Amino acid sequence: MILNIICFFIIVIILIVLLKLKMINLVKKDNYIFTRSRYKLKFSYKLFNGVEYHYFKFRKNQILTFTYDVKVDSGELILEWRDRKKLIWRKNFCESAQGNATFHTDRRFYSIVIEGNNTKGGCQLHFTE
Repeated sequence: MILNIICFFIIVIILIVLLKLKMINLVKKDNYIFTRSRYKLKFSYKLFNGVEYHYFKFRKNQILTFTYDVKVDSGELILEWRDRKKLIWRKNFCESAQGNATFHTDRRFYSIVIEGNNTKGGCQLHFTE
């Protein structure tokens, strides 16, 4: 019993030290603001370090155009377009960019994974069926 308590405190102390030395990254959002509708997602931030998930529902067997306008002032932003089983599209942004991609919707549910690596900026995403 005493050994379990000692092990617990040792693990807690190790985690605190790793966090202080920044060897473990936690999600950090400074002025992270987002708005979302059925076919749009817009977000901006002063500092974003971590991962965000946003889920979307579309009709099956449709051609979908995904348009993005990314603003990166510093750091790196990674966008991923996924269905439940696989990665469909992924792009790393170290500077501002615009573009689009077209997909065929085999399923109804998709997600956008937004990963920030100490980044500053914002992004606008728009879907067109």
